[in-house]
Amino acid sequence: MQKNGIEEMLNAQEVIKDRFWIVKSDHGKVGTLRSCDDGFEFFDQRSNTTSVLDSIDDLFNVESKENNKVIESVQINGFCTGLPEAHAVEYKHYPAYTKTANATALYGAGFYIINFHGTGWQWAFNPKIKTLEAYESKGPYQTEWESNLELKKHRRT
Repeated sequence: MQKNGIEEMLNAQEVIKDRFWIVKSDHGKVGTLRSCDDGFEFFDQRSNTTSVLDSIDDLFNVESKENNKVIESVQINGFCTGLPEAHAVEYKHYPAYTKTANATALYGAGFYIINFHGTGWQWAFNPKIKTLEAYESKGPYQTEWESNLELKKHRRT
């Protein structure tokens, strides 16, 4: 793309494999790109225009989903920690862990909902055990989706 006579390479981050991309410049999102029968349709939100392109390789630096590295997360009793390394600890009510072998702070693996004073029910990912015991809480849940379902139920009451 040309900007004041200077060639600007845009980054296309894949959202749906080989079908849909978010297009960004150095300054943020500039549009979307989607695969269509005629080639590729680029919507440029800077000028509010749509154009059909035969090829995207010359104009966009395409980043596929395979390029995004996924860090393997340690699980404690089947609940995600979101960390590449965690140390399981026996605890009475929660799947607990520490972040290092000699750490004293205990965390509850998984997703929870916690009823904080003043703000009400909120969701939390791997909160400290101290927090879970200080406030009314429910969980653990395996996914954020499950915890959000329970959160919606508790916020209605």
